[in-house]
Amino acid sequence: MTQRSWQGLLLVGVLVLGVGRLAAQDTPCRLPVDTVLAKRGRALFSSRACVGCHSIGQGQRVGPDLAGVTGKRDVDWLRRWVKDPTAMLATDSLAKALLAQNNNVPMPTLQLGDDEVEALLHYIARESRKACVT
Repeated sequence: MTQRSWQGLLLVGVLVLGVGRLAAQDTPCRLPVDTVLAKRGRALFSSRACVGCHSIGQGQRVGPDLAGVTGKRDVDWLRRWVKDPTAMLATDSLAKALLAQNNNVPMPTLQLGDDEVEALLHYIARESRKACVT
């Protein structure tokens, strides 16, 4: 591949993901896992029917496979997304792009509290550990 091709790919990556999000992919285990929160998150993942649309390491379903997502996306962005995906879809270009990649099936707003959002993210991070490079 030529230098010009690499520059073009880098530019596309920066435009699609944003500079911060592109750099975030280098640190897939940024979120230290709290095992108590992860245990609660596991229960929420089932009871709030996340498992109906998402897997963690088992491939795409209606929504994307969440394995490694805490390393691919900024954790603050993920908190906002899980808390209120409807608001994010109205304003966030990455959220809109992800919607298009997933057959325009929007994630519902689940009316989660901040503590529930945090628990879900810790569960996803714990289940994603095998994909982490530390």
